[in-house]
Amino acid sequence: MSDVNSGAVRTGQRIPLVDELRGLAVLLMAGFHFCYDLSAFGFLRFEMNGGFFSWFRYLIVTLFFIAVGAGLYLGHSKAIQWRHFYLREVKIIAGALVISLTTYLMYPQSWVWFGVLHFIAVASVLALPFIKAPRTALITGVAIFLLYNLLDWFNLAPLYQALQPTLHLPRGTQDLTRLIPWLGMVLIGIYLAKREFWGVYSMPLGWLRRPVAWLGQHSLLFYLLHQAPLFGLAWLLDRLLH
Repeated sequence: MSDVNSGAVRTGQRIPLVDELRGLAVLLMAGFHFCYDLSAFGFLRFEMNGGFFSWFRYLIVTLFFIAVGAGLYLGHSKAIQWRHFYLREVKIIAGALVISLTTYLMYPQSWVWFGVLHFIAVASVLALPFIKAPRTALITGVAIFLLYNLLDWFNLAPLYQALQPTLHLPRGTQDLTRLIPWLGMVLIGIYLAKREFWGVYSMPLGWLRRPVAWLGQHSLLFYLLHQAPLFGLAWLLDRLLH
């Protein structure tokens, strides 16, 4: 990635801001998960049903999914690169399966059957037709959020209820990323990339800009590996301080 500042012209089909959004998201996610790990050892109280951590998660997934939509547009706006798209999908699905298997072994009653990576794999397929119609993507994305918040029935709860006994899905889960409404954020990301973020090509991160962007370019690997050392650190703190 080239060395550019907040007002600079983008290089090729890569806008540094997208990598930075993704990198910032995985850093915040690591902090979120570390707080969860600390709560498991009694260092703090972690409550997901409202409150700070609920809104913190909303911020993280918003950054992630805007970057997903923007990345799809930048990679495929001229013509859909099917080979690249399929390879990316295979990697994401493989990562999602690792998350599901790992959480099934650790939490058999609440394993992750549709988390962030599962969502990205499905949402990428659903968003692909909107790449050639960014304005429609924006309208549809905003409409999804409005309908989700205004109508009690505008969600996929009936689908879960139909599939749960057949697929033996858990009634609770360690992580659930709802396709509705978060597909809307991916679609909004497509439009933002079309508009090239109104000339904002990078965040004012100073010396952190390069490492954050690098992290964003390797976000899948970081996502899969970060939790084990963080949990180990929380365990070590528990052994030393408790």
